[in-house]
Amino acid sequence: MGIKTSWALRAGLSALGALALLVTGVPSAEAGARGCNHRTCISVQGSGLHVDSVSASTTWNGDFTGHFHIWGGGLNANSATGYWGYHQQYTVHVGRDLPNRSVVCAEGWEHVNGHLESRGRACEEIRF
Repeated sequence: MGIKTSWALRAGLSALGALALLVTGVPSAEAGARGCNHRTCISVQGSGLHVDSVSASTTWNGDFTGHFHIWGGGLNANSATGYWGYHQQYTVHVGRDLPNRSVVCAEGWEHVNGHLESRGRACEEIRF
């Protein structure tokens, strides 16, 4: 194979690869995300704008007695009041698309001597 033929073949394959990227598009951001703030964590399960579920949990050594509040993107749910230890989570099943750029948050609320104390607010943005 000559130099000109080899170069033409490589150029053709490069062009074909670029065309394939244009046709298939750039991968979208996933709805699946996880993050923590102070003693509260949020986990969003899904793909693209479709959210299967949103969960709230505590961090390591973040145990508390109280409740979680999950809201944003049309969601608004509170867990039952109880003891929340590491690896326990409150999950809201969603099963639908949320609006692009929706911000979903989870906040832990500790019940202390008749009042509420925030144990952190963790948020994730849902975007395509």
